[in-house]
Amino acid sequence: MADWTTNGTHRTRHFGSRDIGVWIRTAIAAIAAIPIVPALALSQTCEHDNPLHAVALIGRLQSYCEDNNASYPYTFDLYALASVAGKDAIPALRKIAAWPLDTAPGNRCQQWVAASRDMLAKLGDESSRSLLDAQLGKSETAHNALASLSFVGDDRALLALIHYLVDHAEDPAMVQDFGDYSVDSREGFLQEIDSIRRRRLVPGLPIADYSPGGVAQWKDYLAKFEGQKLTFPVYLNVSDPYLQCLARRVEWGYPDAILAIAASGNNSAASILRQFPSPTQNALMGFAQSSPFSNRHWSLIQGNVQVALAQLGDQEMFDRIVSELGGAFAYESVRKLEFLGGKPAVAALVNALSVPDEVVEKARSKACGQSIYCYGGGEIPWKPIWTVTPMAVEIDRETCLKVRYHACLIGVLALMVKNPPLPSTAPATPENIQKWKDWWTGNKDHAVFVQRPVQSFE
Repeated sequence: MADWTTNGTHRTRHFGSRDIGVWIRTAIAAIAAIPIVPALALSQTCEHDNPLHAVALIGRLQSYCEDNNASYPYTFDLYALASVAGKDAIPALRKIAAWPLDTAPGNRCQQWVAASRDMLAKLGDESSRSLLDAQLGKSETAHNALASLSFVGDDRALLALIHYLVDHAEDPAMVQDFGDYSVDSREGFLQEIDSIRRRRLVPGLPIADYSPGGVAQWKDYLAKFEGQKLTFPVYLNVSDPYLQCLARRVEWGYPDAILAIAASGNNSAASILRQFPSPTQNALMGFAQSSPFSNRHWSLIQGNVQVALAQLGDQEMFDRIVSELGGAFAYESVRKLEFLGGKPAVAALVNALSVPDEVVEKARSKACGQSIYCYGGGEIPWKPIWTVTPMAVEIDRETCLKVRYHACLIGVLALMVKNPPLPSTAPATPENIQKWKDWWTGNKDHAVFVQRPVQSFE
């Protein structure tokens, strides 16, 4: 994932080490969505409650590769299988990781060797972890190692990332100038650190950059906390096997597992969700069933926690979502409220019709660099945000793609109530806006609300 900032005519592209060194995982994400064989036959979720079957599927992948089978199934998601199996996956992963990286059987299977080594390191395999440490000490492999350590996400990984950033904060080699743009690897390392902060509690970890003042904060953190327990993954504190599996999947980078915890109906769901890092204001919501290797997906964890807790009755989280209406992330708040549904959500959206389009557009344009939703003008067919198709995830994630704010509100409101006063395609004229307000005033006490389809979010 890369972000751009502009300074005059010169653009700076901020690359994470994940961009530089993990092309293998990008390929995995791309092929995982291609349905060549029945997906259920090659998948295993927490809901199946059968981690040993996930291990068996990893073994099947190994056999396909060793036989150089031309009918290799693209639907294998090794990361998903290992996240379900946990430590039970270690023996099967070791067999794949043992292949030489450049001579693994079958061209398609080479991609799984490095992936298996990373997963083994995450599961506590010391030989795989030592390999990462060795790579970190070489300039030509350091970037790859840092990306892998971000995925591992434990205390040693966090310390390695911080030390590397501090040691290279003033290294001119970290910025590569290509004329009309430059690549700044330091921004990527900040994102790697942030990915750990988003899925594990890390007390005292500063939100700092690589400026002299920022480096001083990182050094203060190291002086105060190095040698202590630094990161606290949630899944270790969960006793229920199904919920523990889901919490572990969050740790592996699958944000939708947060929504699955809330949908489980378990009495301990809310207490588990509150153990994740606290949602910040304007946190983006996920609902992106896909590979875990994307900075964007790491950033969705807190938004999902916010929505999941609001779904379970947390008034503070709901009020935070409502407070975002009318600001830079107003469209994201609309998505969250549509997902939640019901009378309070509809009431909040009707009230938001009083916020002028221009106010929202001005706020969004000012903060556009912070958001992945920076569109304007045009129209698309309306559909509920919970309709997710593997080949069009990005379109489905943004309900109001290229639609102005009032049109977004009117379109979404029509999907949330039965027998709405206007269809979702109605233009956002002043008359139609007033028609919605008047309808809600007369119908809010007996309106019938559309129920979101029951889903496992896995």
